[in-house]
Amino acid sequence: MQVRAGLGVGRLAAAVDSLVELHPELCRSGFAHLEVVDPAAATDAALARAEAGLDLQAGVLMQAVWLDAGPARSGRMIVVLHDIVADRMPRILPWLVQAWRQPVLVS
Repeated sequence: MQVRAGLGVGRLAAAVDSLVELHPELCRSGFAHLEVVDPAAATDAALARAEAGLDLQAGVLMQAVWLDAGPARSGRMIVVLHDIVADRMPRILPWLVQAWRQPVLVS
């Protein structure tokens, strides 16, 4: 999915964590892995690592890869889901978008 410029990795990581808090079945450990990759780099390798990181027995059913094009350009986020939850994808994407639109509270 395309992500607008300037959103930042912190906001995306918080959105992914928020999604896992809302749907803990996506990752038993309580947080999902978000790998940040330069889109000019080995994107295929990052996607392969995300797919390999899915583990039904360990309760890791979601991984995310952020193709960070820098603060001035829009990037892309790839969400990889285990087959057992892939049918939820149409609902997961709107939840993720809503999560990254939430204001971030700074203490």
